Amino acid sequence: MKHLKMLGLFVMAAASLMAFAGSASAAATFTSPTGTEYTNTLSSSLEGSALLEAGFANITCTTSTVAGKITANDATEASGEISKVEFSNCGGATVDTLLPKGTLTITNGGHTVSGTGVEVTTAIFGTSCIYGLGAGTHLGTATNTSVGGVDTVTLDIDANLPKLFGGFLCASPATWQAKYIVTSPAISFVD
Repeated sequence: MKHLKMLGLFVMAAASLMAFAGSASAAATFTSPTGTEYTNTLSSSLEGSALLEAGFANITCTTSTVAGKITANDATEASGEISKVEFSNCGGATVDTLLPKGTLTITNGGHTVSGTGVEVTTAIFGTSCIYGLGAGTHLGTATNTSVGGVDTVTLDIDANLPKLFGGFLCASPATWQAKYIVTSPAISFVD
């Protein structure tokens, strides 16, 4: 009888461990609300200002949005399409998006953010430069934060953007520093 009790306890312990392992492997990287896998639209707005150091000029923009859709979300990463990248209120410079389409990926654990495909042109003092996201360009990190008491994710951008076109006055690479707050979904979390 004693061995039967021990065997029963062992079976229950093993079943509990298997259930825990199964739920851990099914966890999503990006959740909304916390703990619930999210695959839908994602919008973010600039907090403060974005700085683009493009060689001869430092361009500061006070309005910027990045939007897309998370289409894959598992325990390894959340990824999807970028559909919109916009900059405005950039002082005497212009920053226009030539190719708004691309991909954005957030990895689980380190919360590394990377992107591909997007291309922007900067113009100031009569000089234009084109920068883009090459294959898997490291953009920065995703961080869990609270804004006005609401749990959300911020994208802390500190990236080197490869120069695609432009003269010797255009930096190669340019640097991009900004902080974006995820505004949709209203509540979000990265694991």
